[in-house]
Amino acid sequence: MSETETNSFDEDEVTDNNNSQKSQQSFIAIGKIIQTNPELRSVVQSLIPDLLLNEPQQAEIVVRALDRGYHFLTTELEKGNSVLTLQKQLQGVAAIKQFLLSVGYKQVDYMHDHLIDISQYGKYFTSGFENRLKIAITTSQLASGF
Repeated sequence: MSETETNSFDEDEVTDNNNSQKSQQSFIAIGKIIQTNPELRSVVQSLIPDLLLNEPQQAEIVVRALDRGYHFLTTELEKGNSVLTLQKQLQGVAAIKQFLLSVGYKQVDYMHDHLIDISQYGKYFTSGFENRLKIAITTSQLASGF
């Protein structure tokens, strides 16, 4: 093996090692978020199971967006938002989780046709998801289709 081949191999090893460390850090961060907010576990597992395994750094961004969305919705519900109040009356304690799933699925479906760079998955999801949540709670469910 020549010296340049050895250096190239070492650089690949370093890159793989760095990616592995970043993946582990993302898994730890996701675990902490879900530990703090257990309601998100089933939402995350339903929305992005493959992303969790294949792109943990992007999954971490999505999980953070879902966590912010959960807190946003609970705050709006506490403020008396009529759309969320109706959802809680219809679905009980699972209303926020169902709302997150519904809006999240719509964003993921939209992304299937429009996302072209997997490295932008988290950012693209976050932006669309946050906007969809805001639209969904300011209009009736049927009218907005959020």
